Amino acid sequence: MKRVVLFFLFLLLVIHSASAQSLIIIDVQENGNAIWTMEEYLPLASQVEIDEWEEFIQNGQDTAQYQNDIEEFRIKIDWFLSSAEEYSNRPMDAKNFKISYDTAKTLSGTFGIVRFSFEWMNFSRTESDRFFIGDVFSEGMILSSDNVLIINIPIGYEVESVSPDFDERDGNRLIWDGTLARSFDKGEPALVLSREKTDTGIWGLVLVLVILAAAASVLLFKRKKSSISSTENNVDPILSPTATEVLEDEEMIEQILIRSGGQMYQSEIVKLSGLSKSKISIVLSKMKEDGKIIKIKKGKGNIIRLVNE
Repeated sequence: MKRVVLFFLFLLLVIHSASAQSLIIIDVQENGNAIWTMEEYLPLASQVEIDEWEEFIQNGQDTAQYQNDIEEFRIKIDWFLSSAEEYSNRPMDAKNFKISYDTAKTLSGTFGIVRFSFEWMNFSRTESDRFFIGDVFSEGMILSSDNVLIINIPIGYEVESVSPDFDERDGNRLIWDGTLARSFDKGEPALVLSREKTDTGIWGLVLVLVILAAAASVLLFKRKKSSISSTENNVDPILSPTATEVLEDEEMIEQILIRSGGQMYQSEIVKLSGLSKSKISIVLSKMKEDGKIIKIKKGKGNIIRLVNE
């Protein structure tokens, strides 16, 4: 039974078969390789056949026979790869050959599953962030009514072009169903995959705004630090702060004085404003020059009185 199934797999890939129930899954990797899995579904018509199949799985296969089947599988795939190399003019290789067995019970009956798998090195041609798939199919492919081909494309990629068009798509699974029978020309199925384009416009704007806000904060901090340093180093206090800063601070001090009835100790203004003593001294000196306030010496402190205009 196993030899018949293996021979059919080869016919399905290279020539054509109209009687097998088969599933071919090609997992395309981002490095250009692909994991091929071929599942053959063998109808188990009676309980006797089911029991014999289950017993075969449980007891395992003879090691020598298994190695012989693997080698036979490898030889047939190597032949297929040689044809693909010649057609595509690209070097290729295959490794990690495996054969496994399983049972599937469905509404239509019970099936024994023979699963073949291997890794196809350099399966797809890569160019920058694009994949080109198809030049390995030197003889095309024919799907009968019981065959299904599935190509799983890498996450984060989209289909730029495909020939022939797939029958169904399930996420990253592209499915060609042979229910009505179909044939592929040489070099088909052919796909071009490219990285998905993400809408970065709004996020780009957000990033720019964040950068500008951070730059503004740094600049404001430097200006405040510079004004304090210039006062401590006996630099002319009137020329050190910017005009905008002085006006803003003057308005704040005026509001503090108004809320306190028009006058307040200078030390209290420092506490309520949150500004440094040197910064308050600079602003009050400017306000005094402009005739907005008067300073009254009382003990060790100063009373600041707002001038009524």
